[in-house]
Amino acid sequence: MRGINKKLNIFIAAAVILVTYSGSTDSNVHAKELKLAHFMPPVHHLHRNMFVPFAKNLAAATNGKLTIKIYPSGGLGKGPVQQYKRVVTGVADIVFVIQAYTAKLFPKAMIAGKAGLGKTGEEVTRRIWKVYDKYLTDEFTKAKLLALWGIYPATLISRKKPIRTLADIKGMKFRLSSAADIPQMKAWGGVGIMMPVTKTYNALQNGVIDGIQIAPVALYRPWNFNEPAEFVTHGINGPSTIMSVMMNNKSWDGLSKSEQSTLYGLMGKEASIKIARSWGQDDEKALKNAENGKGVKLIRLSPAEAAPFNALTDKANKEQLAIMDKKGIPATEIFNAMMN
Repeated sequence: MRGINKKLNIFIAAAVILVTYSGSTDSNVHAKELKLAHFMPPVHHLHRNMFVPFAKNLAAATNGKLTIKIYPSGGLGKGPVQQYKRVVTGVADIVFVIQAYTAKLFPKAMIAGKAGLGKTGEEVTRRIWKVYDKYLTDEFTKAKLLALWGIYPATLISRKKPIRTLADIKGMKFRLSSAADIPQMKAWGGVGIMMPVTKTYNALQNGVIDGIQIAPVALYRPWNFNEPAEFVTHGINGPSTIMSVMMNNKSWDGLSKSEQSTLYGLMGKEASIKIARSWGQDDEKALKNAENGKGVKLIRLSPAEAAPFNALTDKANKEQLAIMDKKGIPATEIFNAMMN
């Protein structure tokens, strides 16, 4: 009898422990942790002002049931080029993508990067979302689009030679953010070279390239292009780099409707505009620093001085849009819809 009672007591104790354990960890049992991958260092504006707040706000909004672990600096795979592949294949649940690295997959979205479409990243971003539902959705089916924006239009950063006229730029080799920007540089008489931003500092320092066409914020940390460069030419219509945050389709489908609503509510159009605006403020600060002689000399072109550059840019844009039209992409129509 004692043996039976002893076994019964052990069973009851075990049951109590099991119930207590299950009850105390119920919220954790159902918790989901999403992996967010990007290749920027932790000091970068995107990490500090978009990804970290996103993770914090999502956890707060779901009472910790849906969280994000951020892998910066290529923590889930080095280099920016493979980011889109990582989200499609599920290496990461959420990734930061620069559309130019897989430009052939996003020809219509890349139209938003054409020089002259906006004076700020926020303006470019608003123009993207203006046409997104009508023209761009079919380019974002292999992964769920969470955010889409354009950054502050690029300026010219040169290693040794000041640029004030088209004659100055003739024959110079410039690193470009996208192959789509090569026709503009060619029209000016320069040579455009597609190169990841992570490899650009050494290329500029060693004279492999003569300059960079990039947003002015890149003059200072984390890229520090003011160190190997001497001049910045601003005032010419520059292209904008198109960027996005995307989520693996299976990871998205694995969320409840409520979780999807909460997550997307922290991203979408408004978050896209917000990051374009805040990042653009850093670009303005960088130009101010350059104007004050912090590491480089700033050359501001007047509208009259920039006009010859812009006229050739407009011509190159029309030619490239016409080529896309012939391939069955309504590029001119999309560009005009963004502009109007």
